[in-house]
Amino acid sequence: MSLKDFPDEKLLSELEVLHRIHRALRQKKPFSLVRIGDGENIVLAQGTFLSNKELEQTYWVRDSRTGGKGVDLPNLTLRDRMLKGIKAADIVGICRQQNDEVSAPTKFKRALTNKIFDHYNLQPRALCYVFCNRKMVAYRYFWKIIHQYRTLLISKWAADYAKRITSKYTNLPPRIVGTINFEHYDQIPAVLKKAGQYEFDLALISAGVNAVILAPALAKRYKKVAIDFGKTMMYTVRPNNRIRPWDPQPKPATEEREQA
Repeated sequence: MSLKDFPDEKLLSELEVLHRIHRALRQKKPFSLVRIGDGENIVLAQGTFLSNKELEQTYWVRDSRTGGKGVDLPNLTLRDRMLKGIKAADIVGICRQQNDEVSAPTKFKRALTNKIFDHYNLQPRALCYVFCNRKMVAYRYFWKIIHQYRTLLISKWAADYAKRITSKYTNLPPRIVGTINFEHYDQIPAVLKKAGQYEFDLALISAGVNAVILAPALAKRYKKVAIDFGKTMMYTVRPNNRIRPWDPQPKPATEEREQA
């Protein structure tokens, strides 16, 4: 089935994604999840659907010039490594056809993903919504998983995120075994090597488009579970209403009624 014909209602729900992650952890099987949003689409469209001139004119590449995206474009090697990552991943997150929440021009969302997947004959094993990373943290189930399994954080936000969630979830303490700083594509070989210094079961990766390479590579090399965690760490360290993590200390019902 061509991706353009894949209906939104067939995308795995966040709970279904969490169940698959948990199953892989229980069975100690390698597993990876990657996500394809507007930034990933722009990188993947290099040389096919976007010329170098068109690439340079995109908002995403202009932002990358300040170092905020962790890559320098054009870079066809990056594109090809991301394609390899998509093929290796167990679940791929994509934009929805309708009612999508990604803040980007429509031409850089699902329509472009459809073209890229058709062009490269990408047929993922399973598909979910691209923002499953933001939505899964709303479930207590997610916090039970990272409480039970040794978790490695990889991101420039990793150390701050570890402090934040460790202090907040004291009754269900996250089992964070280490943090690795990541800021740029060039660090991928060193980060993959450094991960081997930790005894971990699950890796959460907030590294922009680089996570599409890192997650499958970690899963394959160390036979672990590796998840593209997107901007979830940043939106927790710098609280943002785009995510609403499960609250371990909900407000009493009487207080909620008083504030209603």
